[in-house]
Amino acid sequence: MLRSFPHHINLLGCIIIALLLTLTQAQAQQQLPGTGPNYETRLSSIEDQLRTLTGKVEELDYATRRLDQSLQRLQTDYDARISKLETAVQAQATAVATPVVPPATQTPPPPTNIQTQQQPASSETAPTEANGTLGAIKMQDGRVTGAVNNPQAPPLPNTPPDYGLTAQEQYDRAFSLLREANYDEAEKAFKIFIDKNPQDKLIDNAKYWYGETFYVRGKFNDAAVAFADAYQQNPKGTKAPDSLLKMAMSLNAVGKTDDACATLESLKNKYPNAPTTVRSRAEQERAQMNCGKN
Repeated sequence: MLRSFPHHINLLGCIIIALLLTLTQAQAQQQLPGTGPNYETRLSSIEDQLRTLTGKVEELDYATRRLDQSLQRLQTDYDARISKLETAVQAQATAVATPVVPPATQTPPPPTNIQTQQQPASSETAPTEANGTLGAIKMQDGRVTGAVNNPQAPPLPNTPPDYGLTAQEQYDRAFSLLREANYDEAEKAFKIFIDKNPQDKLIDNAKYWYGETFYVRGKFNDAAVAFADAYQQNPKGTKAPDSLLKMAMSLNAVGKTDDACATLESLKNKYPNAPTTVRSRAEQERAQMNCGKN
């Protein structure tokens, strides 16, 4: 198609030239009556117009030849690229179709052991077994057989409920479980907070409420230990008097009344300015335990 394009342009140029000449001749016939005072002037004007048209025709012919040369160079470059592409495709197809021949392997020489030669020849190799995590694994003719056909991977562990939470958010979650009377989950949540945030500002409160999760469930031994730990965490903290009171009540619940009375006495001496509710409850417990009367 590119090769035929210049011929169409040449034909178009010829048609344009013919039309221009026809129009010029018609104009000449109208303007030349044969005689008259302006005959020579009109003839000179027509000759000028013909020269101008001839120049334009020559310019058009020159431009046509330039375009023809450019198209020929384009066609030559196009043919060269198509030929190069076809050669590359054929080479690639030949490389894919050519089979890869593996290198020849040498067969090892037969064993020269006398005892081996005396054994009868067998067409199959005796399987060997190896016990592993997948069960009995057998090797036969260089292949692995047995074991589990479709071993299942263990399930992934569940994401912890406090994953990605800040220390404050962990504490709030544990306290919410406590208020909802979900004491088992509250115990776990406070324990996780204590382990992860031993230096946090909320650690005193967390340890106290951790002991509370045992006390409300009647686990008084665990509660006494937890409240003792809460008191030792910060004896000058705001939760220290509460921890001593609950520790005394837990000790009394497991029959250790003397220890409970000693704890209440320590609370009275060390924290005379404890909150009124704590001091009032401590006096009630002392009266019920008959502390100081034995």
